[in-house]
Amino acid sequence: MSGASTTTTATEHSDGPLKRFLTRPEAPALIFLAALVVVLSVVADGFLGASNFEGILSQVVVIGIIALAVNQVVLSGEIDISTGSMLGLCAMASGTVAVAGGGLLFTLLAGVAVGALAGAVNGFLVTVARIPAIIVTLGMLYALRGVLLLVTGGTWVTGVPAEARVLGIGSVFGVSLPIIVLFALFIVMELVNRHSDWGRNVLAVGGNRRAAMLAGLPSRRVRFWAFVLVGAAVGIASVIYIGRAGSVQTNAGTGLELQVIAAVVIGGTSIAGGRGSTLAALTGAVLIGVILNGMVLLGIPGVWQDAVLGALILLAVSTDVLRRKLLGDKA
Repeated sequence: MSGASTTTTATEHSDGPLKRFLTRPEAPALIFLAALVVVLSVVADGFLGASNFEGILSQVVVIGIIALAVNQVVLSGEIDISTGSMLGLCAMASGTVAVAGGGLLFTLLAGVAVGALAGAVNGFLVTVARIPAIIVTLGMLYALRGVLLLVTGGTWVTGVPAEARVLGIGSVFGVSLPIIVLFALFIVMELVNRHSDWGRNVLAVGGNRRAAMLAGLPSRRVRFWAFVLVGAAVGIASVIYIGRAGSVQTNAGTGLELQVIAAVVIGGTSIAGGRGSTLAALTGAVLIGVILNGMVLLGIPGVWQDAVLGALILLAVSTDVLRRKLLGDKA
């Protein structure tokens, strides 16, 4: 199972494959995604084209990479809504290094270092200072944007050299490099969740923090590194971002946090923590891409975008609550 928190029992082994699939966290999102693809294939001209599907994946790469990390934070029972401003700050840092001639390696290191530092601040305030994560990350959402404006004075970074843009515009055997990076990170996170103590501890801490602490699990350390992971992922995503844009505006990443949280929750990870999967975050990101792409193909005004995403978050949370009750989950 892709990181689900429930342990497989003898009863589950006796269930049919359909029932086992329907109990997976990402099942509703996968079903909705399949149905949406069928509908859009009929009503939206050009949706089925290979180039359109590649465009959808390319559109959600940044969201998807960050969602894979935020998924770990949510699984641990916390939340991070500072990723939009964090992306802007990381993109400005990596873009500045790139323009100074740092090349791809130092550009990437700059973005990851700044992101990891911001994530560490979040993690410290949540786990050591014991300030609620929603308060910490909301404050960081505004504080990081303020730091970005203060440091740059509102100026843009332009003229990012080609060698530093490889992660954003490169390709391997005809496949877009950003898409390869997204799926490579998905595989890494899947392996971490399945085969590492930290990945299993994330689920245990999110499922029942008190029980996890009584069992001797390092709850604070688990949650701290989850926040650091988010920062590192944002750093990687920022290099892809500047690679595609070739420049960085001071408003980079504005509103991104809504899409990231939407991807995680819509994909099937429980906002209450302890139940979800790596595939849920990826499915949610692709689903958002398909929805936004379909809105464009059908000529629906872009002003509806946030309303649609907000409605989907409410629907996903409501579905999660209902499913937890049907499954007899008291957590």
